[in-house]
Amino acid sequence: MAIRKKGPGTRATDGPRTPRAGERPGDGARPTRTVEIETKLELTAERALPDLAGRKRLAAVGLTGVTEPVVHDLDATYYDTDALDLLRSRMTLRRRTGGADAGWHLKLPADADGETSAAPGGAAKARTEVGLPLSAGEDGVVPDELLRLTLGAARGRPLRPVARLRNSRTIRHLLAADGNPAVEVADDQVTADTLNGPIANRRSSRWRELEVELKGGTRDQLAAVVGVLEQAGATPASSASKLARALDVPSGPAAARNGRAPRTAGAVVAGAVARLRDQLLAADRRLREGDAVAVHGARSAVSRLEAVVAVLGSVLDLNPEDAETIATGTRDLRRALGDVRDLDVVRARLVGQLVDEPENLARVAGVGLRAGLDRREFRARDQLADVLVDDGYFALLQALDRAAGAPGASRPATRPAPGVLRGLLSTQWDRVVRRADAALDDPENPVALHRARKAAKRLRFAVEAVAAVLGLDAVVFAAALEEVQETLGEHRDAVLATELLADLAADETTDGLVGFAYGRLHAFEQAIAAGAVDEFADAWSRLVDGDLPLAVAPTGDSRSRNR
Repeated sequence: MAIRKKGPGTRATDGPRTPRAGERPGDGARPTRTVEIETKLELTAERALPDLAGRKRLAAVGLTGVTEPVVHDLDATYYDTDALDLLRSRMTLRRRTGGADAGWHLKLPADADGETSAAPGGAAKARTEVGLPLSAGEDGVVPDELLRLTLGAARGRPLRPVARLRNSRTIRHLLAADGNPAVEVADDQVTADTLNGPIANRRSSRWRELEVELKGGTRDQLAAVVGVLEQAGATPASSASKLARALDVPSGPAAARNGRAPRTAGAVVAGAVARLRDQLLAADRRLREGDAVAVHGARSAVSRLEAVVAVLGSVLDLNPEDAETIATGTRDLRRALGDVRDLDVVRARLVGQLVDEPENLARVAGVGLRAGLDRREFRARDQLADVLVDDGYFALLQALDRAAGAPGASRPATRPAPGVLRGLLSTQWDRVVRRADAALDDPENPVALHRARKAAKRLRFAVEAVAAVLGLDAVVFAAALEEVQETLGEHRDAVLATELLADLAADETTDGLVGFAYGRLHAFEQAIAAGAVDEFADAWSRLVDGDLPLAVAPTGDSRSRNR
């Protein structure tokens, strides 16, 4: 992505800088990380909390006692963008005083779905909480460490206070046989005031909520406590978070499952864009946490987004500017991620091959190889860090939001999905055939082979994104495309390895012995590339000979048959 002017920063007060990926907090504060597993319930004001002592159901799972209640007065200010981007990404950021864990808290989904199932007795939500002390940032100034983690989810927009929640919390701990807390029951009396928007549109609300959280116990113990509370009249919480309820924003699994699964072409494609955008944002957060492996997940998500919009995006209501932003943004981000990914892959294969070389040769060649890769990877990761704080990247995320919310009103968009999507996929299949034929006609041409790989990958990703409405045949077809893609991917990785080895060998610091080792590896990679071309030809024959392309051909369309 071409680096343009950096964003204005995301401090609540539009601060002067935007933290880069991997940057550590500047004030010396070290964040804590905990995983919370809890179930939220509601209980009407007039109902008393049941006595949790001496319950046979609780004793049966090893809960032998309960502590006396302790009351805390909590006061929290929540931060988000004006568009509530964090909340839409299942993240909440607050500064809270009072209680045993006063401080700054950023709550993140613990996994891709943000939800896990507890044992019978209620659904338990698992979330990761990143914490910093109150001293890490004054009220109104979000600490850099938390800003950095939320940059992608905030789409580069500034964070500001959106709600204040005051809570009189009564805590009881259920104890395990060893006397340690196993499950915590928090009885919350919440008063919420919204802070965003015009004064006339602000609102206040009050409600009672129970939080049942694991504190060293087991899921069976959590479920048993939830079951006792439900028998006493508690019901599942109507909202996934206190902030969502305060702002009156639908959230949680109920909101996600509202209505039947979309069946129109536009709705199916918009839903695919939304899922892949969320996967990209999850990988974005891990990248900003310094997770090196997240590059691969981010690259997969952006490549799939690129494929879905390019192949199926005509059914969406995209204005020309958003279409261009998505096309160029996904391409440039994929390239930045690909530069890092390619070096990771080349490192793994070349270092692994040195094991078969004589010990003295492997040792000296390994030093030079790792040093050369380290220099290149440092530059690639630095360039990727620049992309992740670039205005163009944030514009891409905002355009994807609009695409995910634009199922389209055109006649194709409102028609049943299978027929419309098969027609669009069949067009891409024709492109795959042309490029595969060109590659087979000129198997010594790495550019032609690379173009065939990219076309097959794009079709595979588009098919996989909508396979749920196309049926099992589409799943099998995508698997066959994956085999073609992987054979060509092996060729591509071997070519990249030979190019790197040639570059390293030409370096003036490379001596004869190391250059000899590079030459041996170069010859080996050339042999792998040649073998990959033969495997590609075989995989392609299996795909077309099996009439698998008919899985994406419109009814009665014979264009996709073997040629």
